[in-house]
Amino acid sequence: MGRLSSIVRGLLGGEAAIDAGLPLGQIPFAVVDTELTGLDEKRDSVVSVGAVKMSGSRIELGRSFYQLVSPRADFKRESVVVHGITPDDVAEKPRLDAVAAELLAFCGDRVLVGHFLAIDLGFLGRECPTIRAAEWRRRAADTMRLQAWIERHRHSGDFSATDTELNLAALAQRHGIPAGKAHNALADAFVTAQLLQRQLRVLPDFGVRTLGDLLRIGKP
Repeated sequence: MGRLSSIVRGLLGGEAAIDAGLPLGQIPFAVVDTELTGLDEKRDSVVSVGAVKMSGSRIELGRSFYQLVSPRADFKRESVVVHGITPDDVAEKPRLDAVAAELLAFCGDRVLVGHFLAIDLGFLGRECPTIRAAEWRRRAADTMRLQAWIERHRHSGDFSATDTELNLAALAQRHGIPAGKAHNALADAFVTAQLLQRQLRVLPDFGVRTLGDLLRIGKP
């Protein structure tokens, strides 16, 4: 790992040595998404996790992670309609904590990215303490927050938007990013990565040029 370890050591809970001055084009990212049985953090559970790698604005095609997991909670009809994952699909799949090591190894020392990322981190951290979501959150950027920040600066602060207007499907349509109707953790991670690509292109126009800048405005 070499320089990557010295840049963002501590992403998984070690001693922090993050290089806040790293240019946007050199940041190693891991873009993550989850599918859930519902949005109640106390009662619902993760059913799948997907992730893709990026180097700056370049998506590393062929380097992805996807895993169906057996949830701790019962499925809800409305969530099955959203992601299409059924109890039969995960009946013999491992629990999240059984695949956590593989997920952590995939993400490595990279800066974590997601859309409404606090939701994903909340579930991952609650169900699998070894993921150490609090440490991840300190070195993570939420594309929803980045988009809201960009819009405020485009409109000189005169901007407000609902969660619906800032959701991934709405932003994908707005930016011409192909996205299927059904949610899938890996597909949504790839859509999020493409959204981040577009954000990285415009952020320097507003003075955001380094990792430190990015984390400051995109904190989950």
